[in-house]
Amino acid sequence: MIQSEQILKIANHEKTTFQSLNLGTADLGEADQLMKNLMLKRAQDEISDLLLFLSHKPVLAYGSRKLNPADFLKPIAFFENQNIPLLQTQRGGGLTFHWPGQLNVYPILKLRKNERNLSNYMFRLEEVAIRTLADLGVQANRKREKVAQIGLWVGNRKIASMGTYFSDWVTSYGFALNLGGDYSPANFIKPCGLAVKLCTVEEIVGFVPNKNFVMKLVLEHFSEIFQREMSVSLTREAQRKKCNHSASKCPRLNGQKKEWLTSYRIKENFNNKFLAPLRLQKKYREKS
Repeated sequence: MIQSEQILKIANHEKTTFQSLNLGTADLGEADQLMKNLMLKRAQDEISDLLLFLSHKPVLAYGSRKLNPADFLKPIAFFENQNIPLLQTQRGGGLTFHWPGQLNVYPILKLRKNERNLSNYMFRLEEVAIRTLADLGVQANRKREKVAQIGLWVGNRKIASMGTYFSDWVTSYGFALNLGGDYSPANFIKPCGLAVKLCTVEEIVGFVPNKNFVMKLVLEHFSEIFQREMSVSLTREAQRKKCNHSASKCPRLNGQKKEWLTSYRIKENFNNKFLAPLRLQKKYREKS
């Protein structure tokens, strides 16, 4: 259960910085409602910019676009029998399948006056994902023949989905990176109305990348591309191997056992990037 009040307290910690939070595996319906609340708070400058990291339980989701029955290659009952619900969200875009093997990156970002161009925002968001995948050994590309092709591709297979929502120049939703896992239910839909197949980083490089490592890459590229300094807050449950503080000194989230916050400062200047990302990836694999 996502505790929105706890997250608001985190976001309000330092309004001048861009913060990040790992929500782990979260229900999509709860995440959708949470982002609505956070967008209102951000529009009123009650909280800082946020970058949410999360994964979703298996779910079929569609956005503001009208659902097209032809996008289902199997009856709805086929998915219901696998405990895969169908949910409408506030994001743009068509039908898609989410599963725990994805890493979803959702910015709650108040665009500055010089950033208020939706096409440019989407291009920069794609660039964050492209550079992250490149660090993982995957060369992904944009496609622009059709509007529905938004996202990132490896050949004719889709490796990242894109879908955003804007209100008062505040953003929500973002992109989902296909890292690994079982996405077979997606073979029985037409994602965004297209007869395409998905792929994952695991299928290309031979292993599932460590999500904590991927989050670090996203943070690096997001900070560089969007010109923001970040104060990063991640749960100790997800980062316990990297937390330098003792449990007694880490601030605790009210009402949530075994969840702690630790903060890191990432400088805007990334001339000195993370040392040898692929060597670090190997190190993370050995520890995971």
